[in-house]
Amino acid sequence: MARKSKYGTMPQSPAYMAKVKGDAGTYKVWGIDWMHQRVLIDRAGLEWTPIAKVAFEPASEAEEQ
Repeated sequence: MARKSKYGTMPQSPAYMAKVKGDAGTYKVWGIDWMHQRVLIDRAGLEWTPIAKVAFEPASEAEEQ
């Protein structure tokens, strides 16, 4: 469900977790920039990562919160 904001109706955040090449962890995906081919993940703070280095997997209900 979309959420209200002072800027209008905002889309839902993606329901995916990201695995980054060369890293053992999985991270929450906050956004995808298709034009510049990068993914915003929460990895020691928010960080833009090239989409070529990311493998997506669906997030479970517990991970989404």
